[in-house]
Amino acid sequence: MDPGSDTAGSQYSFSSRWHISAPHEQVWGVFEDLLTAEDPFVWWPGMNSERRGGEDIHVSAGSPFGYTLRFRLHDVVPTPKEQVTLQSDGDLAGHAAMLLSPVDDQNSAIDVSWHVDVTPRWMRMASFAFRPVFVMAHDAVMRAGERGLNAWLLAEQRRDSDPVG
Repeated sequence: MDPGSDTAGSQYSFSSRWHISAPHEQVWGVFEDLLTAEDPFVWWPGMNSERRGGEDIHVSAGSPFGYTLRFRLHDVVPTPKEQVTLQSDGDLAGHAAMLLSPVDDQNSAIDVSWHVDVTPRWMRMASFAFRPVFVMAHDAVMRAGERGLNAWLLAEQRRDSDPVG
C-alpha cells in the first residue's frame, strides 16, 4: 500500500507489488486459465468468487477484522503477457490493473493498483476514524493473495514435474 496515494473520505488508492516465484510465462498461463474458470480466485485465501452466467465475477472478500465485502468484477480486459484491467461495483466501486512483468528467468512481479470508493454506509461513515484499519485489512488480504498465488504456482510446478501425473 502506498499511504501517500490515499485520497480523502471513502476513496482509496492502493498499490501492491507481489513477488512471484515462477517464470513470467507460467504466471501468465495461470492467469489466462483462471480468467475463464468458474472460481478464478480459488488460490486466494479468504476470497470467494464465482461466475453467475456470463463474464462477470462475483466476489466475497473476508477481512481479517471480521467484515466481508461483496463486489462484482466486470469489463475484465487481459492484454496477453502484460496486464489485466477490470472494473468493479458493489461494496468496492472503481477499477484495478494488474501488471505482470518478468524479474528474471525464474521470478516475476505483479504490480496491482486498485482505485475504489467504498459504498457500504457504515464504511463511508467510519472512514475518517477507521481508515487505518481498512488499509491494514487491505494489506493483509493482498499479502494472503501473494502467498496463495505462490503456493498455487508451486503446486502446479510439482504436478507438471510428477512423472506419474
